[in-house]
Order: sequence, then C-alpha cells, then structure tokens
Amino acid sequence: MTSIADIQADLTGWPNPVVDEWILYFANDGLGWPPPEPYGAHRWGLILGQRPVPWWKRVSWKLERANLGIASLAPKSKGIVDTIIGDIDRESADDETTRRFTNAFHYVLDNASLPKAVSAMQTPKGLLLLDGNHRVSAFCSLQRLPEEWFAKKGKKKAGIEQLIWVGTHPEKELPLT
Repeated sequence: MTSIADIQADLTGWPNPVVDEWILYFANDGLGWPPPEPYGAHRWGLILGQRPVPWWKRVSWKLERANLGIASLAPKSKGIVDTIIGDIDRESADDETTRRFTNAFHYVLDNASLPKAVSAMQTPKGLLLLDGNHRVSAFCSLQRLPEEWFAKKGKKKAGIEQLIWVGTHPEKELPLT
C-alpha cells in the first residue's frame, strides 16, 4: 500500500487532502506509485494530464472558495459532469459511479456543502477538475433543483461557492489533457 508520505516524497509541499483524495486513491487502486516516465499508454498519463511528476511538484495549492456551478467548469470537466449526471438520470451508470454519486448527493443534501474539497486548476475557459468529478456532479445535480424542493424536505440548498483546492503552476501552465 502506498502512503501519503510516499507520494509527498515526490510531490513535496502538497497538502495531505489533495494527495489523499486524488493521487493516493489511484495509487492504491492498482496504479502504484510513482508513475512510469514516460507515461506511454499508462493510465497515470491521463490522470496527470500528460505532465510528468517533476512538473506537478512545482504546482502550489491553496484552499479557496470557488463557483462550482456547471457553467463555471472548463469544457472537459463540464463534459464529465454532464455525462455522470445524464447516466444517473437515465439509471445507466455503473455501480461504482452510482455509489460515489449517491454518497456525495446525500452528503451535499444533508450538509449544504461538499463532503471534501475537490482539486482543480483555473483555466481561461473555467475550472478544470483534477479530482472530485462525482462530488461535483452530485452538487450540480442538486443545484438544478429549486429552493422550494429543499424547503419541503427541511433542507438548505448548498451555496454555489464551495471550498476547493486550487492548484497553480509557477509558469501558469496547465495539464495537457
């Protein structure tokens, strides 16, 4: 099993929550750590936007409030979120997607916030989600519902701005995919 410390040996200074929620999940889901260099056809290449670990090491992270509405997302992230919501609405999502979406949906409904901050980078076209597609999909699904729906359930609708981890590369470069 890979640990947060194992990953932080390569990604020095990265916050524990970013490593835990994003990188550690994949490392312990069969991909291992560190990723191969070059990536070739390895799945880490897609996850890390075809940027090598030394590039990612230079990314700094800040916890901040950001608009998580569907319109604020970069095209790639919007497409992923739209697909997840569509699959859930059509009841065609696989079991893992359904489980992750449903857990996040109920958490957001009950707490009016995300269960954990997602990781993203700001692009000229919007927020590029690096981690948290299922959580943001559940959040955006609930955002479609009117205030009255929440009131009938005795719940509060989550504010459109949520705490997220925003990564910034010193040269303002972005992942390639």
